[in-house]
Amino acid sequence: MTSLINKDKPIRDRVMYGLLALFFLFIVQVLATIISLIAVFQFFATLVTGKANKKLQSFSQSLAEYFKQITLFVAYIDEYRPWPFSVWPNNTVDDIEE
Repeated sequence: MTSLINKDKPIRDRVMYGLLALFFLFIVQVLATIISLIAVFQFFATLVTGKANKKLQSFSQSLAEYFKQITLFVAYIDEYRPWPFSVWPNNTVDDIEE
């Protein structure tokens, strides 16, 4: 694995990477709020209907993958820029049990 901390990269690129990392750290805070709201909604949905909302499960799975992408980016593990600079992570609806 090559190091993303490369002195050969122009300072402009390194500063841009740092600014993007700060942007994504803000996004993580928004994600935490969204995930908390989903958890509360799923809890009450399960109490009322006896089962979780499948669409929210699928969306939660894509949020988890997005969170992973952000973590890899801000930790200098992967240069792949998460959404909105690339496509939104795929949902894996088939993996959710009935």
